[in-house]
Amino acid sequence: MTPKLAARLLRLVGWGFIIFCALCVTIAFKGYDGFAYFIADLFDWTGPSRTEAFSRDVRWFGAIWAGLGAGFGALYVFLVAPLLTIDNREVQRISKRGGLIGAAIWFVIDSAGSAASGVPSNVAMNFLFLLCVIIPLGMVNFEKVE
Repeated sequence: MTPKLAARLLRLVGWGFIIFCALCVTIAFKGYDGFAYFIADLFDWTGPSRTEAFSRDVRWFGAIWAGLGAGFGALYVFLVAPLLTIDNREVQRISKRGGLIGAAIWFVIDSAGSAASGVPSNVAMNFLFLLCVIIPLGMVNFEKVE
């Protein structure tokens, strides 16, 4: 895979994270719980349907999570992907390594917390998102001429 194609795919994935997290921040706003319940049920298909009201802490942590997730996506859109296309092998390798390390850290921490919280279905969803990042980064070939 060329660096240009890998960068396009990572931009798409990054924008996916940004848009998804921008929608998920609705958990912080009373009155928009319907979407938050839908997302919770979608990602936790092994658990019960949500009907209880969200606590202040749930709304707060939801807002924090959404902001961090959107920032994670922005790093791929505005940093990792553009650096992959710079005609400098060292910069490209740093971008690839940083992108892979960031994805690995996110996956391990998020998945460990999801499993510990009793939501193993989110580990499966995390794995799908992880593949969207590591496949383009793992397959990029900096020696290919574009």
